[in-house]
Amino acid sequence: MFFDFSSPLAAIFTCIAISIIPALLTAEWLIFLKAGEKGWKALIPFYSTFLSHHIIGMSHAWFIIDMVLWVCEMFIEEYNLGTHLFSHIFFAFTAVFTIVSEIIHINKLCNVFRKGRGFKIGTFCVPEVFLLIIAFSKAEYHKPEHK
Repeated sequence: MFFDFSSPLAAIFTCIAISIIPALLTAEWLIFLKAGEKGWKALIPFYSTFLSHHIIGMSHAWFIIDMVLWVCEMFIEEYNLGTHLFSHIFFAFTAVFTIVSEIIHINKLCNVFRKGRGFKIGTFCVPEVFLLIIAFSKAEYHKPEHK
């Protein structure tokens, strides 16, 4: 059973988790609008990530590598290769890559909205709150500088 309401605490956590999804989609929609893109593009999986990389000036190579790793993860899990040493090393590499990619993404996102170091740390720790702050505040988008 996907939703476990056997305890009140589980019900509360499930409701909170379900409410976070529309909040994050709304935040991404508004951030896209601030960047001059159409908000509905935030609703399209993969394309919204690709476009987000473009908006903040992050290389699309990060997106491509992330997608390749994701497909490889699905392949390894589908064919039950998870018990081999290689798959454990691969999953560890993927986790490290994902964290590094997320740190760079948050750093660049905060830079284009002129947010400081503390805001970047907050966005990494509690993105649900800080992305909504960017979306609903008067923070202005500044096109990234390409070198």
